[in-house]
Amino acid sequence: MLELDVELDKNTLPFDSLMDFVSFVKLETTGDNLVGAISQILFVKDKIIVVDSDVSKIITVYSESGKYLNKIGKLGQGPGEYAYLGHVALTPDKSMVVIVDMGSGYLKYFGFDGSFVKSVKFPFWFSNCEFISDNIIAGHYSGGNMINKNNSSYKPLLIITDLQGNVCSSGFQSYYSKNFTSTTLIPLRKFEDDVIYSPPFSDTIYHVTDKGLDPLYHLKIKGAKQITIDKNITDISLNEYKENNPFFNGEIIELKDATMFHIFEYYINWSRFVIYSKKRNKVFSCNGTLKNPFFCLFRAPKARYKDDMVVVNVSSLNVIANSNIFYQLGEKNLVDALFKDLTEDSNPVLFFYKIKV
Repeated sequence: MLELDVELDKNTLPFDSLMDFVSFVKLETTGDNLVGAISQILFVKDKIIVVDSDVSKIITVYSESGKYLNKIGKLGQGPGEYAYLGHVALTPDKSMVVIVDMGSGYLKYFGFDGSFVKSVKFPFWFSNCEFISDNIIAGHYSGGNMINKNNSSYKPLLIITDLQGNVCSSGFQSYYSKNFTSTTLIPLRKFEDDVIYSPPFSDTIYHVTDKGLDPLYHLKIKGAKQITIDKNITDISLNEYKENNPFFNGEIIELKDATMFHIFEYYINWSRFVIYSKKRNKVFSCNGTLKNPFFCLFRAPKARYKDDMVVVNVSSLNVIANSNIFYQLGEKNLVDALFKDLTEDSNPVLFFYKIKV
């Protein structure tokens, strides 16, 4: 496990000294692929897969240049449909997408062309899962799952299991109750072939395998008090903690040569992040300043692209609202290309940045 000392007010650097802006992709807008908000972005082969689980509740597929290709499945109760669009994973060979359908209790497998392949019943109740192999998954649920009839008090947040329900490993007691319902958005993530787990409101991140969990990073944020998640925790006490302490909110992007962590601070209106450089074995922190306008809407990245790039999605409305900043500081030809045919009703824009530390 790497112990990472995070100092937020010492030797901090501008956004655009830690990474370079690379490009943007405008997702084509048609009558049947309107994306309200992006919850996940998956890159596979020459395609971009966009998940909107909050607004339009659709999965759309685009070319690398942003041309709309097709949808995957649709909301419903019939064959080849999903009752609830939750977390979406890729199979280990990256040939299919798998929807964690909490509405039916099944994993729904689809081809990239939208064709339905099969359904597999959850071995346990999961809101997020990632594949370790074709038959072994890591699954998370904030309410926990009871896995031992002789120990009903143990309800782990994370279970590593095969699809038949044979448990390989588990961990992290759930303290979910009527007084504590808080969680983080996506505690389970997969980067290339590595599954990463960030227990909600923890400062330790783990590498997940079929053999169990290995501590990967421990963040020591200077000036932040440690919080204990136990049977005494409540939403009120957690919110009081968050108001007075910077904390890691589970947003992590594991790259080939670096790792990015999003640090949430209650009273700042920009996205604080720190980057651990694997090449230099050093932690870098940003201070929110910038000169390049293509960083003015930078926030917690949604995905990794190739080796060392991160991807941020921004609504067309927000892009247009900041047009004056782009034109004041940006290269006119590039900015003109960004705003060409862009309207407030257009689909979101993807911005690509390469980490350079």
